[in-house]
Amino acid sequence: MQRPQQQQQQELKQPLKNRIPSVSSSTSTAVNTNPNHLATTSTSASNAAAVTPPNTLTPNRNYAASDTSGEHDVDYTDARYECAICIHWLNEPVLTSCGHRFCKSCLSDWLHNENQCCPLDNKPLSAEHDIFPDNYTRREIEQIKHKCPNSPLGCSVVASPIEVDRHLPSCPYRRQQAQREEKCPFASIKCDFVGRPETNALEEHLKTDMPHHMQLMLQAFQQKAIASWQPQKPNKGTGAVENGFGSHQVQPPAQYANEADEQIVQAMYQRIVVLEQHTREQDTRLENLGKQLRLARQVDPRYSNGTIVWQIEQFSALVERLRSNANNQVYSHECYTSPYGYKFCARLNVQPRKPQMLSLHVHLMQSENDFHLEWPFKGRIKLCMVHPNDGGQSQLDTIMTKPEILAFHQPRERISTRGFGFLEYANISDIVGLGFCANDRLVIKIEINIV
Repeated sequence: MQRPQQQQQQELKQPLKNRIPSVSSSTSTAVNTNPNHLATTSTSASNAAAVTPPNTLTPNRNYAASDTSGEHDVDYTDARYECAICIHWLNEPVLTSCGHRFCKSCLSDWLHNENQCCPLDNKPLSAEHDIFPDNYTRREIEQIKHKCPNSPLGCSVVASPIEVDRHLPSCPYRRQQAQREEKCPFASIKCDFVGRPETNALEEHLKTDMPHHMQLMLQAFQQKAIASWQPQKPNKGTGAVENGFGSHQVQPPAQYANEADEQIVQAMYQRIVVLEQHTREQDTRLENLGKQLRLARQVDPRYSNGTIVWQIEQFSALVERLRSNANNQVYSHECYTSPYGYKFCARLNVQPRKPQMLSLHVHLMQSENDFHLEWPFKGRIKLCMVHPNDGGQSQLDTIMTKPEILAFHQPRERISTRGFGFLEYANISDIVGLGFCANDRLVIKIEINIV
């Protein structure tokens, strides 16, 4: 029998309150049986690494279109005839127990794909007891009459909004409407862009594709010059030289003989090259700015104010890796109590004798500030395992430092071999069962304050 979630929560909180903090040494191999001073059997290995949170997933909503041609906009006369999900006329309207109207299919899809709550006020809905057909609203919508959007083209259909929507895909005048397109003025030189009259796509195309149009013009000019070139043989009786060409030479096309036209073409081509180079420079600049913005979003460890928000992705895979080898450990990103303060990080591992328990320790790290800091470190350590859906269920532990513990003395290595925390921080199955790993991600927040 599965126990209630509240009872499971109390079972997890109880050991957290009674846990005894332990000091770990990442180089020792013996386990001290004294519960007040336990040693781990792991080796410090990897550098601190920050984990990037996943992208937020937004629900996919299917919005109904009022016109398959994309050219029809309906003026709604009353908001009560509008479905809040598809933002369109109510089709087979239904009324919920909380007083909201939706299309029957829209609400059915919402309850099936999203959740069992009303989309507007988030109240629980039962498909059998809380949803009723709204025949009165359906009859009111049926009494409203609209012309077909293709009526300017000759369609004489006048019907309710729902019937007009059903009629549009098969309207015989729809093809004529689809033919109302604007071609690019450079279509004669093989520009295949086509825009809709009701949009400004053609105007934008003419602004942004000017280099392409210049190239097409140059190619068309060259092709026309070659096609119109009809060389004529000189008279046999004369051996004079005309325009600098001998009697056995053929003159080039007249278009190329005109120096003014050739200079215009060359100037246009050079302008195209300059514009393309400018475009490439702008693209490179935008890419560099994007990289700088991505780096700026990462918090500088010096200005983290002694706080680590450790987001551990793919938690189940990490647990299997930690269980497979006692030497496997994972470290959080580094953090400073202040720009000129103490530097520290956190470590997770699994004890080989208790593979069902997760161990969590905090380690001091060497920094350029160690020479002017007071040792041993004196402060308060707060460990919080954050619940993603209910902050009241988050597990909080507070540890006060002790000067006699070597874990708080000045570190002699990059990461102190001794850490301070819990060998049995939490049961892994309870972490997963109580919903701490939403989307297979565990969040641990660590705060260190100087006292």
